[in-house]
Amino acid sequence: MGWRQLDSNISDPFYVTALDEAISIARKDDKVDNTLHFYRRNTSTISVGRSRKIDDDIDIDICKKNNVKIVRRTTGGGSIYTDKGCLIYSLIFDKNSLRFSSPLDIFESICNCLVSAFKKIDIITWYKQPNDILLNEKKISGSAQILKEDIILIHGTVLVDTNIDLMNKVLKQSKQGYVSTIYRETKKNISFTMLKNFLKKEFEVTFDTGFEKTDITEYEEKLVEKLLDERYHNDSWNYMR
Repeated sequence: MGWRQLDSNISDPFYVTALDEAISIARKDDKVDNTLHFYRRNTSTISVGRSRKIDDDIDIDICKKNNVKIVRRTTGGGSIYTDKGCLIYSLIFDKNSLRFSSPLDIFESICNCLVSAFKKIDIITWYKQPNDILLNEKKISGSAQILKEDIILIHGTVLVDTNIDLMNKVLKQSKQGYVSTIYRETKKNISFTMLKNFLKKEFEVTFDTGFEKTDITEYEEKLVEKLLDERYHNDSWNYMR
């Protein structure tokens, strides 16, 4: 069975977060195939880990002054800053369709895809367990995952030219000096189109499949509307902790 490839390009942060969850539900209901989803957020955004506390992680006042949006995701991990300079990938698949033995095995396989893709564009990186990718000893990519009813959602970031200065201001627990971007470390202007293409090719090898570009289904569209209404457009969800 082949995989779908969706590309939301530059989109609203609440919409793409809802879409990732909608794809997971649609996959669980066997309405769609395993899916690769690429996107970039159209505004500066903090994606909060499912169980993280807002006051522990985020300077709300600086977020308001700089129009930084806050959205809580379903996966774990820490709070991360993203913007137009960050490529996000999501992989949603039935765990029974692939031979992964553990969450760490998934992280390692996916991260090694990224390392191989970067190498193809002459950028040498290293995988650091459990889910970091380093360039010049600086983190330029991280990921998170969740398993729900046999469906795995793993998504990660690639910091191409993200605003690290703003990141360090809005995140209280930012690791200043550790997180960087591809541009900061290499001075290379990396095309997002090229990067997505190389990542897709590496995922095809790892998953032994091909990707068919497609649009979201009507079933997913209705789920997105429902999730936005019930969760992602509501402070009761995004600021729950």
